[in-house]
Amino acid sequence: MNTNKAFDFIKRFFLTILFPLVIYVVMFILTRSRGITYYGLTADMWRTVIVNTSMTGVAALAIWLQVKNGRFDFSGGATMVLTAILAGNIVLKINAGPIAYLLLCIIFGVILCTFTSFIYIVGRLPIMICTIGVALLYESITYLVFDAQGLNMMSNTKLTVFGRMPYILIVLAIAVGIFVVYSYFTVAGRRAKLLANNQQAAVNIGVKEVKNVIQTFIVCGVLLGCAAAIYGSNNTVAPQSGLSTADTLFANIIPAFMGVFVGAASVDAVGVVVAAFGMEILNYGLSCLGYGAGGWQQIIVGTFMLLFYSFTAQWPRIQAARAKKARMSEA
Repeated sequence: MNTNKAFDFIKRFFLTILFPLVIYVVMFILTRSRGITYYGLTADMWRTVIVNTSMTGVAALAIWLQVKNGRFDFSGGATMVLTAILAGNIVLKINAGPIAYLLLCIIFGVILCTFTSFIYIVGRLPIMICTIGVALLYESITYLVFDAQGLNMMSNTKLTVFGRMPYILIVLAIAVGIFVVYSYFTVAGRRAKLLANNQQAAVNIGVKEVKNVIQTFIVCGVLLGCAAAIYGSNNTVAPQSGLSTADTLFANIIPAFMGVFVGAASVDAVGVVVAAFGMEILNYGLSCLGYGAGGWQQIIVGTFMLLFYSFTAQWPRIQAARAKKARMSEA
């Protein structure tokens, strides 16, 4: 029995890491064919990849939490930017430490997401219209606070520890833990899944939709607060307008949708982080090849994602065809 469990664990582990492993092998071959010998062999590369993975992974978890519960929150990027500006400037003014910065980011993230949930519930608006409006509101606030100076604390090494190794992994671990606990070990998380699968049936059996929506937004606020702590530690955050924060949102959206397939052998939270890891390996390799910015990177990544989604969409049919072929062979 123990042997079977060990084999099953190894199998699940291999299937989970298969995606970044394949990406690494392909990029390793391509870089070597161009005479680039440092790809995959330097500590600086892996440090950069892990830092970027943590930032992308935490934000993608926040996006995926809403998507898996039947909502797409367009205000996520604006929430993250405004949270970083508010928390960062307050910490700078009171001369507090990095833990205070992380806690303030989580507090502001929860406040802003709770406010978004109230607008969604009271306004009875479609989630897309509601969150786009909220995103525009939060962006306008970035010009009204702290003399429209945004946030720049990258030179303050004391405050930016959660944006660097190894402390950034603490924030990632907090985000993954919160996501997993809420989604799989709380009544609210399980009820959210029921609402996403069949809203009317869930309501008919007694699930309180309004309460569950607020709970999900609160958890999403914690995740976005963690993402804001990393984002403010690694970027100069400028005031935003015209839904420019959508770029921040969509920059982290790819692993959110890939994670379901990548994490099929484990859980979706792990799949999202592993998918982010694979995409950062790809992005670093493209940078080494000279395609790290501009149109070519977007074309390559876009084509890759189209092929990946096409393959995963056909995967159930492929599985069914294989099963049918196996039954015919046995007959």
